[in-house]
Amino acid sequence: MNNISSVVITLMDAKLSDEVVSKISTILSCEVAAKENDKIVVLIESSDLDGELATFRSLEHIEGVSTVAMIYSYQDLDNDISKANSNDIGEIVRKIDEMDVKDIKYNGNPNI
Repeated sequence: MNNISSVVITLMDAKLSDEVVSKISTILSCEVAAKENDKIVVLIESSDLDGELATFRSLEHIEGVSTVAMIYSYQDLDNDISKANSNDIGEIVRKIDEMDVKDIKYNGNPNI
């Protein structure tokens, strides 16, 4: 797993704690780390940010959950950094600097 995060779930009623913990335990990427009164701390492991966000949304939709607050999030960005470093950005910038301004075409949308 490349992403690790933790969330604090606040319940609508502390009496729902065991029921909500049971539902959380069915989510493969989640582990209940602690619970007390109307609060539950959950660890999330995922292979990427999209998986982390999908799990977060799943937790929000459990009946009895009032709020889910992201407390900590770690992403292993080594692969992304490696890809970025393998692009010879210095060479690309030099080529752009050497180009005639008339030859540069912009296809983006400046109104984003």
